[in-house]
Amino acid sequence: MWTTRLVACIGLSLLSACATEKAATVESKTFNVPLVKDCPAAGPNATGVATVVVAADGSSVTATVTYSGLSGDPTASHIHFGPSGVAGPVVLPFSPPLASPFSKTFTAADYVAAAGAPPDFTAFVVALRAGGAAYVNVHTAACKPGEIRGEIQ
Repeated sequence: MWTTRLVACIGLSLLSACATEKAATVESKTFNVPLVKDCPAAGPNATGVATVVVAADGSSVTATVTYSGLSGDPTASHIHFGPSGVAGPVVLPFSPPLASPFSKTFTAADYVAAAGAPPDFTAFVVALRAGGAAYVNVHTAACKPGEIRGEIQ
């Protein structure tokens, strides 16, 4: 009888350890992204920061953008797919209003499968988690390609 209990206890301990190990490997990932001037016509004090959080289960990406000193009001803001220094396609567009700070939780329904980007939200999230595959920018009338930009890494 005690042998059966011992085997049962060892089995439960192993299952518990495996479950704990699996739970520990699946965590949300947070990126703190400085946004810096990316345009000659940028405001002299244009700056910002974005916080990008990838949910543990990969089902969402939440981004909050705070900025100041822009040359004018933002006309658009996006998360683009692309490495540092490269203009990449928009994959996750923010919606107005874009007054600082603004935030959005993106899901697969928000993903724009653009040419040159991963085919779907799941593949994008895998690349995003790895870092260096995407960036956040804020556009203004004076800086149509983007006044401030930050690499998500």
